Amino acid sequence: MKSTLKTIIFDMGGTLLDYDPVPEAEIRIIRNKLIRDFFAVKGYQFTPEQIDEHLLIPYYETDCRHAEKTCEEVKLIERIKKGISGLKVYEDYSLWIVKLLHKSLKDNLIVYDGSLNTLEKLSGKYELGLISNTTIPGVYFAGDLEELGMAKYFKHMLFTADTYYRKPHSLVFNLMLNFLKIKQPQEALYVGDSFKNDVYGPAALGMKTAWINPKNKPIPDEFNDVKPDLIINSVSDLCGILL
Repeated sequence: MKSTLKTIIFDMGGTLLDYDPVPEAEIRIIRNKLIRDFFAVKGYQFTPEQIDEHLLIPYYETDCRHAEKTCEEVKLIERIKKGISGLKVYEDYSLWIVKLLHKSLKDNLIVYDGSLNTLEKLSGKYELGLISNTTIPGVYFAGDLEELGMAKYFKHMLFTADTYYRKPHSLVFNLMLNFLKIKQPQEALYVGDSFKNDVYGPAALGMKTAWINPKNKPIPDEFNDVKPDLIINSVSDLCGILL
């Protein structure tokens, strides 16, 4: 593999770092309070039920589930604007609320041990890229990666909120291959923790894949004809294999 490999493309959440250490139910409560507190400062008083009804339930139960089924990325700003209108708030606070949604993630962010060191070492031999499924615009996550000292190692970073589709849709991977000027998919290795998004998706294009699977989970039944090229415990394992 090393002789033909030119680039390594990483997933972000669950691979290099963790934006979701807090259970979804708890994050929804945190987000509800952040939004209510914001509106209170602006002179609006809403109950938790109102915020759930107009903003959070449509986002989680309708938009995110639809995105998971269809690979069409969530139109977050549209959803928030519709929710604000339903609350009869006539100022456009959509970007403020996006910032609060990101804050709820960043406040709980965990960087995995060895991620920075691995990126530094691999970047000396390979071009690196990053693709992440995000419903929040990529500028927020790009800023986080800049602060963490990770962004400098990537030639290109792609966040699906800035596109029309999400992994495992082939468009996402093709965009990155084009950005990195990779003409042969087998010259790229994709690294991630989700079998559907990070193994099945890129493998369908002919890319090499490395599945992060520290708990030795079985390959999902619906993908049992797809085999990753590597199975590793963490990104740190890549240095011993590829360098």
